[in-house]
Amino acid sequence: MKKKSKALWLIPGLIVLFYLLLHVINLVKLPVFADESIYIRWTQLIIDDWQRYLFFSLNDGKTPLFIWLLLPFQFIFQNQLFAGRILAVIIGLIQMFIVKKIIKAWKLKKRYQYLGMLLVCCLPFWYFHHRMALMDGLLTLWASLIILFTHSLIVNFKNKKIAMKSILFNGLALGAGLLTKLPMLLLVPTLFLPIVFSLKKIKRADKLKLLIYQSFSLLIGGVMFVALKLHPAFSQLFSRGSDFLYPWQEIVFNQAWQQTMGNIPTYLNYFIQYLTWPILLLSIFSLFGQHKKMSLALHLSWLGYALPIFIMGRMVYPRYLFPVSIFITLAAILGIKDLLDKQKVFKLSAICLMLISGFVSGKFIYYSLVNHNKIPFVSADKVQYLTEWSAGYGVKETVELIQTLTPDHSVLVLSEGYFGTLPDGLLMYLHRRDVTNLYITGIGQPIYGFSPEILTLAPEYDQVLLVGNSHRLQLSLAEGKLLLESCRPFNSPCHQVWDITKLVQIN
Repeated sequence: MKKKSKALWLIPGLIVLFYLLLHVINLVKLPVFADESIYIRWTQLIIDDWQRYLFFSLNDGKTPLFIWLLLPFQFIFQNQLFAGRILAVIIGLIQMFIVKKIIKAWKLKKRYQYLGMLLVCCLPFWYFHHRMALMDGLLTLWASLIILFTHSLIVNFKNKKIAMKSILFNGLALGAGLLTKLPMLLLVPTLFLPIVFSLKKIKRADKLKLLIYQSFSLLIGGVMFVALKLHPAFSQLFSRGSDFLYPWQEIVFNQAWQQTMGNIPTYLNYFIQYLTWPILLLSIFSLFGQHKKMSLALHLSWLGYALPIFIMGRMVYPRYLFPVSIFITLAAILGIKDLLDKQKVFKLSAICLMLISGFVSGKFIYYSLVNHNKIPFVSADKVQYLTEWSAGYGVKETVELIQTLTPDHSVLVLSEGYFGTLPDGLLMYLHRRDVTNLYITGIGQPIYGFSPEILTLAPEYDQVLLVGNSHRLQLSLAEGKLLLESCRPFNSPCHQVWDITKLVQIN
């Protein structure tokens, strides 16, 4: 029995080791991304003054659970960015086992369970978001748990049991999702679609009972979310929606849908590139296979999540659509099983498709580990993570430069922006370090000059530095001295650090 027990854990153990090697190696090679710097900085503010900042994220339209989960890692690891990203790695590790458990609950063989784990480990969409300190991976984990607990509810009902645990856990997963990110609202249909489409030989009255049970889960999740209303900043949760989505009135009456609908091919290309086209094809094939009702529930779930974003999206980046990954990945497993259960030609087709997907994924992983400038991002992500201000090239190096200056004299750092990559990225790396001779302040962007307040403040310091991106420094720096320059790939703007002590004195 002991040998058999060890054998059961051998393959999952090897997959876990493989996962950790791929995800932890060079985890901070890609420079900090703007949203990461914001989330980690919020966490650090909570550490400094939790009574004031525990719910600070509400002011920016973000629910706080992910920020809270980041807290312990800031104490454990010295590198603040590593501390943030390691949480994503742990979320991904849990995600692998949840996917395994879902496939096991579907009574599929172990090889499909292990394959599901490997897809979560290696597909570009999964891989990338399990190495970034962003909320989307955690949101997707809660969606995965809803799939698992909903299936458990259905199975127990078939066995004439009312699974109170499943109802409770579904509600907790929904509530946790809402406390992670508001788009969890779009995943509410996931509670009900499997009941409507995946049951066989169940009377309508019994389906209705199950839907009522799920309504209790919905109630639990809703209560958890509404509890945030006790905080005065709750109303701010919905203040940022117009930054990313068109109001429905503009969609209906001003025909903004004509513009947004034209972007759908671009959004679908995100899935082709990041989940790979073979996996997408296999997921579609599952609609015609042995588990077509279950597959239909999965596809309707991701469409229910994605279509409102497609139609109302003002600015849609791939990470907003990441939760779609769980539905397409699981549907692809069903499609692979259907092909492998057929004649040899279908088996060979499934194997070839998986090999192609593996090759595409391997290329993405290789460049992530070796040369992040060559990661095959779609154009929207290339801008975010490599070529624009949101990509934190030079931030860590700037902090190291500042730390060499402050031991023997005072330094004032004027930073582009007010939050985000700058100045939050700088402040993030300096948390709980000696900043006796240092003061960092954001001065907005683009930078054309300096306010009277800054010119009054500057003489109080021995040295004044200006930190910003080359295309946003719209002033003459002839009297300044360039101390550091870190240029982004593809001839993109450079992160620069200027000594402007003399320039400020002249002014």
